[in-house]
This record gives sequence, C-alpha cells and structure tokens, in this order.
Amino acid sequence: MSITTTDSGVDLVERGRTGEPVVTGLSDRLAERQRARRRLRIRAIVAAVIAALLLVGAGYVLLASPLVALKVDEVQVSGANEIASAEEVLAVAQRYDGQPLLRLDTGGLREELLTIVGVREATVQREFPHGLAITIEPRVPVATVEHEGGYVLLDADGVELAATEEPHDGVPVVQVPVGTEATADALDAVLTVMAALPQGILERVATASATSAHEVEFELSDGARVVWGSADDNDLKAAVLESLLPVEAELYDVSAPLSPITR
Repeated sequence: MSITTTDSGVDLVERGRTGEPVVTGLSDRLAERQRARRRLRIRAIVAAVIAALLLVGAGYVLLASPLVALKVDEVQVSGANEIASAEEVLAVAQRYDGQPLLRLDTGGLREELLTIVGVREATVQREFPHGLAITIEPRVPVATVEHEGGYVLLDADGVELAATEEPHDGVPVVQVPVGTEATADALDAVLTVMAALPQGILERVATASATSAHEVEFELSDGARVVWGSADDNDLKAAVLESLLPVEAELYDVSAPLSPITR
C-alpha cells in the first residue's frame, strides 16, 4: 500500500495481487460524512417543520375551530328555580354560542349571569368538547312588602325579586314604618331575621313587622306572636324558638334568648 496526494485530498493506494492499484480515498469518506450530516440536518429541519405545523394545527383546533366550540344545547344548568330560571341562564349563554371553549371568557359570562335579578352567585366550568357546566345559587325570597297597590318579593339583601298582585305563598308579609329615617334599618333587620329562620319556621310566619331595627316581631300562621327584638344572636334565638314551639302559647318572647318567655 502507498499514499498519494491528489487535488481533492489524500488517497490510500493499495495494490492487489494483479498489481493494479485499488484506491481507498479519505476524501471519499469525508465527502460521505458530509452528505450524512446534510441528510441529518435536512431530517431535523423537516421534523421541526412538521412539529410546527402540528402545533399550528392544534392551536387552530383549540382556539378557532368549531370542533371544540360551545353549543348551547350542551350547556348544563343546575340550581335554577322559579326565581332564577334555567331559561334566563341559557339566554345569557346563547350570546357565546359558537365560541371556541378555550377562548370563551368564563369570568365575563359569570358577571353577566349575576345581572339576572334572581341569581345570587354563579360558577362556570368548561365541559369539552362543546359544553359548559353552570351552577346557580338563586336568591331566596324571605319577605313580601306592599308596594304601589301590589306586593314586592324581597330576599335577605333587600333585592326586589318580583312584583305580584297578591302576597307570595309561604313568604311573610313585612310591615315597617314608611317615610321615616328608621325605615331602611327596620326593613334590613326584618330581612336579616327572616333569612336566619329555619325553613320550617319561616314557612309558618304569616306577617312580620318592626317599628325599629331593635323591635322585630312576627306572627305565626296559627296566630301566635313572636317577639324577636334586634337582629343579633339570630342562630341562638332560632334554636330557642324551635324548642319552645311544641309548647302551645299565644306569645313567644326570645328577645333575651337566655331567658325566654311564653304565655
């Protein structure tokens, strides 16, 4: 074997048995390695392009494609009732119909749901591929007050839930002084007390009144009178009243809950 130098590099020259030279070239090997490197670079570039295209495609599907867009008929509403109906909730969600779920502003939708008069709280969760799970906490009517020849249904926060011609069944009619500075405080005290009553007692309340925030009273459907006093210690007063109600009486005074009076 001998070594020769050519314009393209260094070649190894081997002579076979016939004496004819056999060239094993370093330059050929280097060229082959360069071609292999180029092939690897091309494969890497192709792989990167394919990955980018896949990411773009996935982004389109998630952010713009109707494949994961909201369909209102797949919105699930729980907690709704006659005060905050499912129809009202779906009417708000309808404005977002067709929007991709990942781009849908669930916070904005929640804020819109809270503008429904009967909705106290709401939560919104995405349900892929096309739905939403909306949970409503409706406002609870606790009092009816006379207003302009009819009645207005109020919750514990004083929010007007509905206007009716007649008192709402199962909700006490509240009377407070009208046109005085004590009106707002008295009404707030009555609403706070009504909201604190166990459902079983609230359903038995026919009317409630307060001449001031410290003089809340109500009358039960059987005619018995309950003197409540202020809107303090409501849980304790409610527990004491529950324990007294089995004793038939015309008056239950729990304004001082540790020293209740019946007669």
